[in-house]
Amino acid sequence: MTPHGAPMVAIVGRPNVGKSTLFNRLIGARKAIVEDNPGVTRDRMYGVANWVGSSFIVVDTGGIDPSLDDGMPAHIRAQADIAIEEADVVLFVVDAIEGISAIDNDIADRLRRSGKPVVLVANKADSPSREQAAAWAWELALGEVCAVSAAHGRGMGELCDAIVARLGPAPEDVELMPPGIRVAFLGRPNAGKSSLVNALVGEARVIVDEVAGTTRDAIDLPLKWGEDDFVLCDTAGLRRRRQVARAHEQLAAIKSIRAMERTSVVVLVLDATAGVTDQDQRIARMAFERGKGVVVLLHKWDLVAHDKAAAHAVVEQTEEALVFLEKPYIIKTSIVGAERDRGQGRARNLDALMRACKKTAHALAKRIPTSDLNDELQRAVTALTPPSHRGAIVRLYFATQASVEPPLFAISANRGRPLTPAYERYLLRRFRERWDLRGIPLRLVVRGRGRGGETPE
Repeated sequence: MTPHGAPMVAIVGRPNVGKSTLFNRLIGARKAIVEDNPGVTRDRMYGVANWVGSSFIVVDTGGIDPSLDDGMPAHIRAQADIAIEEADVVLFVVDAIEGISAIDNDIADRLRRSGKPVVLVANKADSPSREQAAAWAWELALGEVCAVSAAHGRGMGELCDAIVARLGPAPEDVELMPPGIRVAFLGRPNAGKSSLVNALVGEARVIVDEVAGTTRDAIDLPLKWGEDDFVLCDTAGLRRRRQVARAHEQLAAIKSIRAMERTSVVVLVLDATAGVTDQDQRIARMAFERGKGVVVLLHKWDLVAHDKAAAHAVVEQTEEALVFLEKPYIIKTSIVGAERDRGQGRARNLDALMRACKKTAHALAKRIPTSDLNDELQRAVTALTPPSHRGAIVRLYFATQASVEPPLFAISANRGRPLTPAYERYLLRRFRERWDLRGIPLRLVVRGRGRGGETPE
C-alpha cells in the first residue's frame, strides 16, 4: 500500500498504551483519534514522518489482544498482522508505568517469529523516575528500550534516530497519496460503506462488522480502476447530532466532514431497504452546498430487487427525496455471498459506480468554451425572454465561466441582479442538459454594466 516502495514503520501494542498519541507525534498532526479508552483505533491509519532528511510511512494499528479470537478484537488483530507484514520496522509500544503483562509477552513472541526489525518503545515515561522504571521492558528480550513520552515529546529524538538507523537509506520526501479522483463514501452508520470500499480495493482493508459505528477514522486508499486513478475515503457513519454522544464519535463525525471537504465526489451510500431518511438528505445537502459532486448509491439492492414493485418504489422515493441534487447518477450495488457481513462477498455493479464517479468528477471540473456558452445563452433567451425587472426590460449580453469545481457562470446584463430565481434555475437547467452536468452544483452570478450595477435605459 505504500507508494513507490517507501519505507514503512508499523506501530503495534496492546490497547491503551498510547500508540495513536505516538503516531500523531511522529507525523506532526492530530490525525488519529485519541481517547483514554481502549479500542478507539480499529483500522490501519497511514501518515508520513520526516526526520533529519529521511521520510517514511507510519501506520497506526488497533490494540492487539491475542487472547480474544472473535468479534471486533479479531478484526483489529488481523489489521495489525497485515501492518506488521507490510512494515520494514515495527515499533512495539508498551506502558512504562504499568509494567509487563501477559499480552505484552504474547505480542513479543509474535514479533520475534515475524523476523522484522523491532524498536521497543516504553511510552508514558514523562519524568526521569518513570524513565528509569521503564527498564523492566528489557525483560521482553527485544533489544534496546526507547523510553518516551509521546504526549509531551520526551525522548522522541532518540526514538527517531533508532528508527532511521534500522531503516537505512530513506528518501528525503514521501508522497503519501498519489494523484487521482478523490471520492468520499458518506452515509449513515451500517449502510455498507466499508464493505464497498473493501470490494473495490480487493482486500479487507477496513474493518467490517454488523455493529454500527465500526469505522471511526477517515481512511484514504489509492485505487487504480481501469485506466483511471482514484483515492477512496471511507468515513465514519454520520448520525443525527443528538445521537453523537461520546468524544470519539464527535471527533469521528468531524473527520468525516473534513474528509468530504477534501474530495471532489461524494458517494452517498443508502441502505436500499430503508430508503432515503432525513439524515441522508442532510448529508446530501451538506455535500452539495460545499460544491461537491454527488453519486447516489442504493446499496444492499439484492434485498429489494426480488420485489419489482418495491424496487421501483425505492428508486422513485430516492429521486423525489434527492431532487435538489439535480439528477445525480443513481447506482444499485450489492455485496452477496456467505461472507457479505465481513465485506468479502461478491460485489455487483462496481464498474457502474466508478464510471459514475469519473463522469461526475469530469463534470465538476468541466471548462465550457465561452463561444459555446454564449450560443446556449442566446438560445435560452430566444426560447424564453427574461422577465422585466422593476418595470424595465432585462437584456443579457454575455456569459463566461468564471471557475470550476463547482462551475460558476457569470452573465453580463443591463442591470445588476435582474433575474428571478425561477429564470436563473431555467438557465442553469439549460446549461446542465446541454453539457450533461449531472449531480453537481452549478452557480450563477449576474453583473450589471455601468455604475452601481445598472446602465440607464
